[in-house]
Amino acid sequence: MSDKVPPSELPDNSLEKVRELLIGRDDKFVQEKLQRDAKGIVTNVVSEALFDRETKDGSVNKVLVPLVEKSLHRSIESNSEKIVGTLYPLVGTLVRKAVSSFLVEFVERTNALIENSFSPKSISWRFKAWQSGVRYSEYVASQIYQYQVQQLLVIHRETGTLLHSISSDPEKEKDADLISSMLVAINDFVADAFGVTATESDNELGEIKTEDFTLLIKIGPQALLVAAVTGSIPPEVRGKLQQALEEFHQFYQQPLIQYDGDNAPFDGCETILSDCLISEKKEGEGKKSKRIVGAAVIVVIFAALAVLSFMRLSLSILQSDLHELTPPPGIVVTDTYISNGNVYAKVLRDPVAINIEEWLNENAIDADKVTIIEEPFVSLKPSVVERKLERLIDDFPLSESESISVEKGDNRRFVISGTVFTPTAINLTQQISAIPGISAISVDTNTLNVKAAYEVDDIVLQKAALNRLVNKVSSQNVLFATNQEALSEVQLAKLEALANDIKQLLTLADKTNTVVSVVIMGASDNSGSSARNRALSQKRAENVVNSLISLGVESDILIPVSLGELPLQKASMGRSVMLNVLISSEQ
Repeated sequence: MSDKVPPSELPDNSLEKVRELLIGRDDKFVQEKLQRDAKGIVTNVVSEALFDRETKDGSVNKVLVPLVEKSLHRSIESNSEKIVGTLYPLVGTLVRKAVSSFLVEFVERTNALIENSFSPKSISWRFKAWQSGVRYSEYVASQIYQYQVQQLLVIHRETGTLLHSISSDPEKEKDADLISSMLVAINDFVADAFGVTATESDNELGEIKTEDFTLLIKIGPQALLVAAVTGSIPPEVRGKLQQALEEFHQFYQQPLIQYDGDNAPFDGCETILSDCLISEKKEGEGKKSKRIVGAAVIVVIFAALAVLSFMRLSLSILQSDLHELTPPPGIVVTDTYISNGNVYAKVLRDPVAINIEEWLNENAIDADKVTIIEEPFVSLKPSVVERKLERLIDDFPLSESESISVEKGDNRRFVISGTVFTPTAINLTQQISAIPGISAISVDTNTLNVKAAYEVDDIVLQKAALNRLVNKVSSQNVLFATNQEALSEVQLAKLEALANDIKQLLTLADKTNTVVSVVIMGASDNSGSSARNRALSQKRAENVVNSLISLGVESDILIPVSLGELPLQKASMGRSVMLNVLISSEQ
């Protein structure tokens, strides 16, 4: 057989088995021993155990806080009178100090209010308070709070030693050690001579007033904060001092408790105390003079603004006047604006229009005050076209044997008369036709006597000239746009030259006893219907005939004919009116 034992039969090594093996069945003896020495054992380890447990998971605080709160609540409910009796001295002291501070502030305000109630200043203050919408007492308080914290001293409460001193003006700084010793001495004297309470803090001074300044004393557990203040002290100064004293105790708690006469740890406290060196000084002569200077500067500024406003207003008026002007024919004002203290006007002007400066002066506007930006343009107004025609006739170059004049009739009709050679007549009619907008007026040249540049007396030369003119006229044609029957300005100018040639042709025909007929053949391309094209070509021929008649050509020699469609390779050649001169000798 093997010596191995099955797992189920192995000896039990649990804690109970160990305890049975060690102490046997004497449990009661051990328990009594533990209960007798339990206090000593727990006393040695309970604090360390609680600290370790709280550090580990914070469970001690979670368990103890609710228990302490419940216990405190039950204690107050069952022992309220005893707790009130215990807290009464402390609460009473706090209330007395709060009431005392309130009364001091109230008396100061009331005293200042009474002092200024029956004086000219009070009347002014009452009016300003009414203007501002605030109560009179609040306004007076805002006027009397003019002060300056000149010096701060921190004194160790127990020893009376000066810990640190700071001043707003080193030249006016008082002897800090002397003030510290004086305050301690006065405080001890008051406590010994007039102290009636058992609490030490109740016997300490809170304020000392002199004619020059007031010493505010704020008392802390280990230190006193003394402020030398001139003028009326507002409540916020006291609160600021109290806050500074509390911060001083917070940052220097250990050095205060362990103070042994060494002030080195307190050298950095100026950052705490410097915020208390506040002031609100009364206005002196310097400020009055500054106010005068400031008022003068403001007056100058307002005067400059007034001048600038007046200049701006005058410029705006000038701009408005320009905008409201009705420009003469040939002038268009596109824009007016103000820039850099000048009025600008953008103007379009036809070369024959009136001068812009002259136009402005005629309308009582100083042209020197307006900067003109002029751009040329061509006006199509009839009055401008008339002026251009008149200027053309007046300035037209003529020879000694030529003369020309223009006369204006009704309905914008101008009659040109005189005697000119053929080249002059041709040049004149071309230039008249080139005037933009000439179709807005009527120009009649029928009374213009056109003579040849040279006289041909020999019959052979006359016939040669006749044939040359026949060929010239027969080679002319008048082109039209697609589906158009009206003559363009270019074609009208061409017809004027053609009319002059026909007139000369008739003159030579009379001299050579020749009969002349001019066939005017209208045609069209093959676009559109045949009927429409036939009518269009007839209309084109008639329009050319009518134009030649209006230019002084005898109507008897003009024969309009419609050719209809012309299937030419170039369609534009079909949209035309062609001329053919027929001549025959008289029998």
